[in-house]
Amino acid sequence: MGKAAREQLTRALNEHLNIIHETFQMLDQTPASSLEKVGWKEVIQMGEQVSKQATTVGMLYTGETPGVKALEENMVAYFNMLQGFLLLSHGSSMGAGPTLSSCIHETVKQVTDSSFMLLQEAVSSYGSQNKAQKLSIPRLVGAVWDACAALKKTPTTNVTAIGRAMTQVAVSMKDVLREMKELKPASSDPSDESSGEGSTKAVDKSNDDDDSCDGDLGNDLSPEEMKIVQLATAIVSEILVVVKELIRSITALLQQENSDGCAISVDSLEELLKLPRIWSTG
Repeated sequence: MGKAAREQLTRALNEHLNIIHETFQMLDQTPASSLEKVGWKEVIQMGEQVSKQATTVGMLYTGETPGVKALEENMVAYFNMLQGFLLLSHGSSMGAGPTLSSCIHETVKQVTDSSFMLLQEAVSSYGSQNKAQKLSIPRLVGAVWDACAALKKTPTTNVTAIGRAMTQVAVSMKDVLREMKELKPASSDPSDESSGEGSTKAVDKSNDDDDSCDGDLGNDLSPEEMKIVQLATAIVSEILVVVKELIRSITALLQQENSDGCAISVDSLEELLKLPRIWSTG
């Protein structure tokens, strides 16, 4: 009976998954100009409903094994909610540039992926005597909660999205600078060469151990290599100064956008984020 029920639930689940996959593909398309833009608050509210639906799934597994009908009804309600969530998300991307669209796509995907994992586990564990499998349900419910909660942190305007992306560029470049400043030239201490044979072997062995542990940390660079490092460090430092100025400009744009309530063209900033020759240093 348990196996037959799982097969029935699996068929129903696969049908719903196929529909959601098709709906999700819309996020890769630009919304039609005839559509009315959806506010992100509506997406958040629908996400809260998805979160509640995930809680219901978890509650079904807190006691005895739920009936097949109860699970099927819950599955229908869950996927209807999820499809509505995807449609609203698509409507919210009206006027979104590449950076904002990417942010929306990523957060929405987290909600759908975590929901898929929860429902797939709920179906596969139906009628199972494996306690570990049943205990995984609350953890997966929590993953849906986290994904839905993350919607509140998603940028809602192009300026905000680009500002966050540019800030991440700055953080990455700071990491690069820190690593470059840790690079050191090879030791030129004359005492190293005058040491005894036993000492030399010990040092060589120690260096071998360091190489095996530290990998390419660059503690033995030649003078020519150090010149290249110094030049690269100077270039990255200058670029970082420019990035910081861009972030200040974006902050000013964001303040202007908030006060005027009007969208600001950010095409030039979008193009800057596409420059691989600059940002690849991060």
